[in-house]
Amino acid sequence: LGTAYASKFPVFVSRQGNDPGVSQVLEEFGDLVKAINAFEFVDRGQRKKGFEGGQWTSYYKISQHYASCLRWMFVTQGFSRVVVLEDDLEVAVDFAPYFEAMAPIYDSDHTIFCVSGWNDNGMTTVVSDNKNLLRTDVFPGLGWMINKRLYEELNPKWPLAFWDDWMREKAQPRGRSCVIPEVNRVYTFGDHGNSVDRGFWKRYLEPIRLNGDPVQWHKLDLSYIKMPSYANHIAQQIRTASKIGIAEVNSSPAETRVIVYSGEGDYRTAANTIGIHTDFKNGDPRGSFGHVNLAYVRGKKTFVVDSRTLDSIRSGRQDWPYAWAGVADIVRAG
Repeated sequence: LGTAYASKFPVFVSRQGNDPGVSQVLEEFGDLVKAINAFEFVDRGQRKKGFEGGQWTSYYKISQHYASCLRWMFVTQGFSRVVVLEDDLEVAVDFAPYFEAMAPIYDSDHTIFCVSGWNDNGMTTVVSDNKNLLRTDVFPGLGWMINKRLYEELNPKWPLAFWDDWMREKAQPRGRSCVIPEVNRVYTFGDHGNSVDRGFWKRYLEPIRLNGDPVQWHKLDLSYIKMPSYANHIAQQIRTASKIGIAEVNSSPAETRVIVYSGEGDYRTAANTIGIHTDFKNGDPRGSFGHVNLAYVRGKKTFVVDSRTLDSIRSGRQDWPYAWAGVADIVRAG
């Protein structure tokens, strides 16, 4: 994180077990680690229906560990915001300044669910602007900030297992979205784990670009990421973009283009061609906002847009990100 941010971002570690390798790493960090939470899994026999078998135990341990860690940081340590980093992540040179700049925006804009350093579609071949911020309806995890307001909302209903999938269910964000950088501020070198196999890592995670050119975030006007400014900003670009077919994506001379899809199969064809994630989470394409994804193809800005979203934008609806999606109980700014 850099010595300049050591006091602003004190490091706390939550660990399970007494692995000697972990102990050695912690000793190497010395006084940089302010305190250690010794987590122990307590199995009370509670299980999610359909996931009672022993092969799922690790997911219960992980979810309980996250609950313990967040409670320790917000309740015991008394912090108002926490940046969560898994132990298989590398951070960018401007990781700390990024989160520092986003903190007041997060606190003031209640349409922000979380702030993350991870862009699911941050592959080197499809990103361009390391100063640009995006929003996504799909919780990204992997180096993310949560404030006390959200913690107090989520803690009473924290799940037994599969905490990250639970965070992506509509009942948690309630129309809120996460702020992410176009170019990643974290990189995962974990090529295997409970939810990741080497094939997935090789295709979607290894190609991620970790920012290497520090941005002076405090000097930038980041107000465009607030709602409704962000939705208006994206809608205006889409209205003026050239509509192309997926077959034209590598040949169209237009600097800003729109590819329209109808249904998951259509989206996956476009995503495969461009080189971004093809999967959906609770009905939303990974990395998308209002079913809009951004990618750069041969340097050309390319929006991949659901046909229903495009209809809402063209009709001038200010609520276009949620106009047809049926999101109930939307959290408004304020």
